Amino acid sequence: MNTSLEQSGCYSNRETLLRCSDARRELELAIGGVLRAEQQIKDNLREVKAQIHSCISRHLECLRSREVWLNEQVDLIYQLKEETLQQQAQQLYWLMGQF
Repeated sequence: MNTSLEQSGCYSNRETLLRCSDARRELELAIGGVLRAEQQIKDNLREVKAQIHSCISRHLECLRSREVWLNEQVDLIYQLKEETLQQQAQQLYWLMGQF
């Protein structure tokens, strides 16, 4: 009977050790999963920041082009108005000379 109890105790200890070993492996896998998730989050952060920078750069380029075009339009309108006013002044001087 003693042998039977000792074998039962050994079996219980072996089973406990196997459970502990399995639990340790599961914890190691979980830790590995957490570390991979952490790395993925860091990678995602870099990617999102790069995309934001790229979008803002494209928008700024568009705005700069629009600024140049608008400034050219303003200059053109100024020149047309100036020419028109000069023509009107010349006509008024001519009319005044008629008196």
